Amino acid sequence: MAKMAAINHEDVKPEKSYQAPRQATGVAWSKALSPPDYALWLTKSELSDGGTITWSDHHGDDGVYVLSGSMQIGGRSVPAGGAIVVESGVATTARAQGTTRIVHVGSASDTPPTDGLLGAPKPDGHHVHIVGPEGHFVSGQREGVRAVWFADATCETCRIALFTVEVDGRKDGAAHHHTADEIIFVLGGAISMGRSVYGPGTALSIPGKVRYGFVGDPSGHHFLNFRSDVSEQFNDRDGPGVLETALSRGGHLVAEPASA
Repeated sequence: MAKMAAINHEDVKPEKSYQAPRQATGVAWSKALSPPDYALWLTKSELSDGGTITWSDHHGDDGVYVLSGSMQIGGRSVPAGGAIVVESGVATTARAQGTTRIVHVGSASDTPPTDGLLGAPKPDGHHVHIVGPEGHFVSGQREGVRAVWFADATCETCRIALFTVEVDGRKDGAAHHHTADEIIFVLGGAISMGRSVYGPGTALSIPGKVRYGFVGDPSGHHFLNFRSDVSEQFNDRDGPGVLETALSRGGHLVAEPASA
């Protein structure tokens, strides 16, 4: 896949089987919102009360963002707006508390990346991060946005980057590219690229080094961003690039994630 692909949840038939490559029970419906040949995947699903997602000990870094309801893992609850990061190789189970809608993201590879800008994560001591809606880090002040980071690829034992970006009012994204593959999932508002308008429930799968820009909706926009490894952003084709971690973006620590 060499170019961007956009899939809106309204255009996808809901399935009773869980569309992420993990075991699940209590699935009311599930939709795959990323191309089957892409390096990353994203699904949107609804779990009934008590429904579960189970990870074996053979998978890459996963992220689960709670849209509504609540997920419980390791005796802790994750409310709407919070996230769970299950590091590679960790066997665990998360359970829905009430009817719960989630976005689940992961990599097509069952092993974490080893050749990125920060190298491979440590092979041992992997665990689960439980991060509330306030995030682990917050950044974006100098860009005029609010970015809430659940993980920014700097953890010693994982390389996943999972964060939301929220803008009040119109804010356009000038042409740029990232070195890592990514998926953007629109949570609210809209962004436009050319004649295409992407509203809530749209997943944009954008390979690394593909340049794009967008026009923000006058009412603002809010999206979730996922990458399986740390990235650099290049506003000019020939650089210099900006390392895309929370602190490199001028962010600050909010709270340490709980572990399960």
